[in-house]
Amino acid sequence: MSTTRKISTLEFGYEFYTGRKAGVDKQININYSPLVQDERGNFSAVGQLSGYVRLGDWAQVPLELSQKLEALEKVCATLLPSYEVDIGGTLKIEAVIVEILCHYYTKPPVEIPSQLSVIYFLSTAPTKTTQENLKWESLSRSQQLLVSNVASWVKQQAWTDLANKIRLLSDQPIQAAKGHRVFLSYKRQSISAPMAKTVAHRLSQQHIAVWFDEWEIKAGDSVVGKIGEGFKNSDACLIFLESQYSSSDWCTKEMNTALTKAITENFTVIPILVEDCAKPELLKDLKHVYLKEPSASEFEQKLAEITDAIYKVDLNPYR
Repeated sequence: MSTTRKISTLEFGYEFYTGRKAGVDKQININYSPLVQDERGNFSAVGQLSGYVRLGDWAQVPLELSQKLEALEKVCATLLPSYEVDIGGTLKIEAVIVEILCHYYTKPPVEIPSQLSVIYFLSTAPTKTTQENLKWESLSRSQQLLVSNVASWVKQQAWTDLANKIRLLSDQPIQAAKGHRVFLSYKRQSISAPMAKTVAHRLSQQHIAVWFDEWEIKAGDSVVGKIGEGFKNSDACLIFLESQYSSSDWCTKEMNTALTKAITENFTVIPILVEDCAKPELLKDLKHVYLKEPSASEFEQKLAEITDAIYKVDLNPYR
């Protein structure tokens, strides 16, 4: 007797060819395999649904992704061997990157790559390639974020391909993604931060565009300008509430901005409780979603409740 189990996450990886190898154009290849979890918490791959995505037409690769891949290439180049000798002149030998491989084959909840490798050749020996395996701990925080940001986009493509494959197998039509965008308001360096990040990833995988400060605000950016831009382009706001939320001036301003938009525009405000605490006075009449240490199944149910609210799904089956 078979047991129906839900696909909960993916093993995935990508290979980025830089176009510096004879006969290989610049491209990115994505491999993935969906995972299901048994009653004991063990994960196993669903081989018949594994897939492969090739993005070979570089003109079709989103500009933001190509910029991140080029930045990743520069990061990896600084970590490879290089030689510079000055004896009556300078001899500089640099490593030339051919391929970058990043494989997330570790089981959840571990979110770091089990292998980050670079295949390269030295400019003096272009026919001889070498593989360098980079340790995650050797990367700086900004370098780790860059790798993770590329991986997040790659994972989204894998989920999309998997969803299309399942729809084809079940003879369901492929529907265009809806253009919803959601602003996430939470207190940084608080108990709500990990939950906000988890929700940001999961909503993004469902093709809901997310404004999440870690992804949107870079060094040198105007914080006020970026937040204003985020609200302007959003049609919903998730407010992650815990006891220290109102102690943040930024959070209070974001909450007031969201409530003002809810009054003047077709804008949705969704309070999310990540601990038992009193809601701010202005949010008390809004129904909240309770996300305090949810189990895996509870999280899926609550996430569905959040997405229903974002899409403004009518819950009445007779209407």
